Amino acid sequence: MWFQKPFFAWIAIGAMGLLALAATIDLTFLKGLPEAPDLPDPVLRLLAITQPFMLLAAGTAAGVGLSHRVGLTSWLTARLRGEPARFPSPVLPVAAGLVGGILIALADRWFYHVYSGGETPGTALPTLMQGLAAITYGGIVEELMLRYGLLTLMFWAAWKLSGRVPGSVLGTMLVIVVAMLFGLGHLPAMAVTAPLDAAIAIRTILLNAVLGVLYGLFYWKRGLEAGMMAHMASHPGLWIGLSLF
Repeated sequence: MWFQKPFFAWIAIGAMGLLALAATIDLTFLKGLPEAPDLPDPVLRLLAITQPFMLLAAGTAAGVGLSHRVGLTSWLTARLRGEPARFPSPVLPVAAGLVGGILIALADRWFYHVYSGGETPGTALPTLMQGLAAITYGGIVEELMLRYGLLTLMFWAAWKLSGRVPGSVLGTMLVIVVAMLFGLGHLPAMAVTAPLDAAIAIRTILLNAVLGVLYGLFYWKRGLEAGMMAHMASHPGLWIGLSLF
């Protein structure tokens, strides 16, 4: 049960984000594909989240199985193993996430002011369901995939190769690498809302990577839940920034 209890607990929590995402998927594009199966909408929505579920499971398995070897922590994982653990204070990660989201929104506005005279595509405030999906899928599922999964795996690989847990320099480099991959992962969604030229691609990668670094540092230094709280809070920060500026 050392592995199973935290693994299935995180999968259950992550499933909330996947289901929220499924509820907001626009099926028009999927139904328009030549090879699209003639299936009911609920089935299509579940099929659409099959790949994210597999990535969620892989990331969670890596985090649960390897994080303790390289000094990366999770309050929930520790508690389910009967280990003493203190839940990270939400004050700093939530504040950092909110401020980070607002600053990224300002940077985005500045970019489009230079790029296209201020016309910003795809910045309408989300519906309640879209907002819930952004917070739960981003703040839970993406963190389990990328920080708990990929970043943990990179820390573990570095430890196995060098015989030492990554220190400040290498650890920061690994956080940045995963953050850049996080930014790259947003390109397909951006391509749906706007033509994806080099400038838009760089903007998408860098703005998301900056926030990804923030989430990664919180995971590394304060635990997975701190990274999740920072990620969740950055979405309202973005919406506040876009609505005010």
